[in-house]
Amino acid sequence: MKPPLQVVWVFLDGVGLGPAHARNPLSCFRGPALTALAGGQAWSLGAKPRLGTTQLFLPIDATLGITGLPQSGTGQATLLTGFNCARIAGRHYGPYPHSRTRAVLARYNVFRRLQDRGYPAAFANAYPPSFFTQARVRNRWSVTTRCCLEAGIVLRDLQALAQGNAIAADLTGQRLFDAGFAVTVIEEAEAAHRLMHIATHHAFTLVEYFLTDQAGHSQDIDEAYRVLASLDRFFAALLDLLEPDRQLLLISSDHGNLEDLRVRTHTRNPVPLIAWGQGAMHFRHARDLRDITPTIVALLEAAMADSLQQRPRSPAGVP
Repeated sequence: MKPPLQVVWVFLDGVGLGPAHARNPLSCFRGPALTALAGGQAWSLGAKPRLGTTQLFLPIDATLGITGLPQSGTGQATLLTGFNCARIAGRHYGPYPHSRTRAVLARYNVFRRLQDRGYPAAFANAYPPSFFTQARVRNRWSVTTRCCLEAGIVLRDLQALAQGNAIAADLTGQRLFDAGFAVTVIEEAEAAHRLMHIATHHAFTLVEYFLTDQAGHSQDIDEAYRVLASLDRFFAALLDLLEPDRQLLLISSDHGNLEDLRVRTHTRNPVPLIAWGQGAMHFRHARDLRDITPTIVALLEAAMADSLQQRPRSPAGVP
């Protein structure tokens, strides 16, 4: 039986909402899908919140009340647990999870919380053999892969990618192909089809995209625009495929970076939270990275309860 609500979370690494200027590609790029996701606006600090029933765009805080520049390890751990992992660690930390946060990741990560409630969850990214070898030898898993290991979620490999049951980190597989792996390069629209195929069988599906953060660190504006154009094609296809009466698309980030190519570092800018589809309005009270996972869990619980209440009852005496 298909879940009554399917949540698809696209995590974009290093995407903040900063002031508009020539070195802020997010404020200058006006691809149709990205613009639509922001309510007809560019992704910038000047963008106004949109709080519709099925479409939401909000800036949320990524600093978590901690001095210094937000980092991926604690930012992503906060996103995926709902706990202030920067405060637990005592500082912003990354790119890997801080040792003090591992117990929280093990017990409270979104995959574990949903699995414990009987809601099937999936992580759609595919990894090459070298990733698994290095992670096992060094025991240095990314935040998301560590969460999956703790929850018993399958980490997909290049075989799954070849079968169409996973998505490459760059969406198309071009980087894997260029690195010498025998993969078929696809269009962003096909990646969107694959993601929605996976989502159809799960209450929750996550995919993460890190090229935005890489482009920010490189300070290469041409690369930034290439990344944004690729994302725009992906989201255009995703929005066409989304069934907003029973599916919800979430988009968020862990910290700023891409929005200010004047610096090589992360920023303290707010990050976008986008919700599109069924249940989007439930995220209207989100203020920082802690608010996403608890809302996802509560939303899926409410959807399941509504589904059970609406299920037709059998006549008395009939099983």
